[in-house]
Amino acid sequence: MLYSKEQIKQIIPYDDPFLWVDEVESIEGNDIVAHKQTSPDDSYFKGHFVGFPIMPGVLVVEGIAQTGTILLREKIGEGHEQKHLLAYQVRSAFFYEPIWPGDRIKYKVTLLGIYADKIANFIGEAYVGEDKKCEVRFSVAIMDKEEFQKKAKTGPQPTDSKKEPLFSLPRLKIGNVFARIPIIQGGMAVRVSLHKLAGNVAKEGGVGIIAISGMNDPKEVKEEIRKAREIAGEKGVLGINIMGVIGRFTELLKAAVEEKIDLVIQGAGFRKDVFEIAKEKNVPVFAIASSAKVAKKAEEAGAQGVIIEGSDAGGHLGFPKGHPFRKTIDIVKEAVQSVKIPVIAAGGIFSGKDIVEMLRAGAKGVQMATRFVATEECDADEKFKQAYISAREEDIVVIHSPVGLPGRAIRTPFVDKILNNNAPKVDLRECEGCIGPVCDKSYCILKALENARKGDLENGLVFAGASAWKINKITTVKNLLKELVDEANQILAKEPIMQYV
Repeated sequence: MLYSKEQIKQIIPYDDPFLWVDEVESIEGNDIVAHKQTSPDDSYFKGHFVGFPIMPGVLVVEGIAQTGTILLREKIGEGHEQKHLLAYQVRSAFFYEPIWPGDRIKYKVTLLGIYADKIANFIGEAYVGEDKKCEVRFSVAIMDKEEFQKKAKTGPQPTDSKKEPLFSLPRLKIGNVFARIPIIQGGMAVRVSLHKLAGNVAKEGGVGIIAISGMNDPKEVKEEIRKAREIAGEKGVLGINIMGVIGRFTELLKAAVEEKIDLVIQGAGFRKDVFEIAKEKNVPVFAIASSAKVAKKAEEAGAQGVIIEGSDAGGHLGFPKGHPFRKTIDIVKEAVQSVKIPVIAAGGIFSGKDIVEMLRAGAKGVQMATRFVATEECDADEKFKQAYISAREEDIVVIHSPVGLPGRAIRTPFVDKILNNNAPKVDLRECEGCIGPVCDKSYCILKALENARKGDLENGLVFAGASAWKINKITTVKNLLKELVDEANQILAKEPIMQYV
């Protein structure tokens, strides 16, 4: 026996006749086993179902719930006394057989997960001998005792529109940095996401990303970070996105780290030196992966998080020739079972509903790029943004990229040339060697991306996600994030995430 009845009374605030757990047999990880010995003399057998004495189902559920709260207080550890653990929801309760006077009940309860430090989700069972009598899925609210008692004394308070609902999107923990909203704005190169977009995303509580691939001057990197920080404020979370194949990788990365960037996202493979450089300033590195296998390699290499990018993403896709395209959610489900570091879902995420779906799959947050193009703050030309608004579903195509990977883009006259294999070849006299030997020189992707960003769609390449055709207006970063968060929270209010570990 792990805990006697008297010891249990010291852990949870119950006493006879409301304590329905006599002893705790064991606690192992997220599982607890406890017991309750019934007696024919118990009053509820005499007053419930007169002439047919069985244990009231509500008391079985209560015993299972009390067992769960014992486990939860153990998991919270030091300071658990400052928390009220209150029944929030019984999602389902199934009774298979009655429990009779004198039966010894065994409770088996598992903690499925804790959502946003506010809601603990459980599954519990009641047995007599080897026979399962009951199964319950339930949730317990975790509330600060002092705050709760203040509310109890003062009564109902006026509605505060700024207050977070009980069920809301969880914050995103990135190494030693916290973002209020678990949305990372994708880094879009070349120069589509710079200080104006990244700074405003960070200001509104998301994670703003500056794409530095395509830059050549470390001074430009530092200047963009400084300008973004001025917009974001001290609490805003800013990161950079950098491709591992670019020529001046080390110089540009060092410039960002020296400028005290909060986060590094590295795509196009991952290099060991990124972890060495970032570690000097304690900057977390997230790697981009398109499979659980690569995610595991990133974790072993030192990544503190992994962004799982599926087949509906925009720009370069991590599915080389011969590798089947796979949906983000399918890869996320595999990755969360393979790695212990945070998993971020990316690719095709368009709405609050999509965000919740990824959290239910086990992701800690999402990365979104396409939605942020059609914002006033996006650093690209208005013609670039209008290409998104005007696109039809059939205009979103997959093309060949000189880096050896497929890419998703919106049809433009230049893209049609790529599809017809007659894009202008690279003029070697003008080649900057921006992506080194991986470039097959079939066309200059740097020049094509820069042309589009500046509004020259005739000679430009407009990368976009599979859902770009759904966008029909220009909005602001603030309104976009509010739309996404409000929709997600409305869904969570009706059906909380059952497993968010």
